[in-house]
Amino acid sequence: MSKSARVLVSLLLLGGLIGFNSCQYRFGRGELAEQYSTICVPYIEGDTEGELTAEVIKRLSLSGGLRYVSSGGDLILSVKIIEMRDENIGFRYDRKKHGELKRSIIPTETRLSALVEVSVKEAGSGQIIRGPTRLTGSVDFDHEYYYSSHHALNIFSLGQLNDIDAAHDAAMHPLNRHLAERIADYVLNSW
Repeated sequence: MSKSARVLVSLLLLGGLIGFNSCQYRFGRGELAEQYSTICVPYIEGDTEGELTAEVIKRLSLSGGLRYVSSGGDLILSVKIIEMRDENIGFRYDRKKHGELKRSIIPTETRLSALVEVSVKEAGSGQIIRGPTRLTGSVDFDHEYYYSSHHALNIFSLGQLNDIDAAHDAAMHPLNRHLAERIADYVLNSW
């Protein structure tokens, strides 16, 4: 590479670094992790089974940005489930006993979605320092419309779940994981 090409590449790299600095872009940990060291996560309002609360704590703990404590943290993360809903998004025609198509259609795929409100409060002053903001998450899953007991041994048989209730319960784990990732990302990486 010629000397003028090296100088040009060096100037472009320097310009890029200056541009990142002028836009307040920072490498490494987020703003809150620079100012605070611990975070407390009270039970999430509307989380009847506690699975979302546990998943949020897990995600924050794995991030390494803030250390989770059960009480007395520098920050308090407040999360409230605003809405949980499911919507049928895939259908097929129903069949008669001998395989003939009926005129009615039945659902075979559902989207489970959730809307949560998130805010971060400074424990000492009680001042909200981030939020409140609303985050969404969703997961799609297949299911059989009619439950048949001879398939009950394996609820994940060939990608189809047995019935809507078992499918709904199974889909909650990936939905909670997705929401927890979004919440942790919001807490640790939003400016």
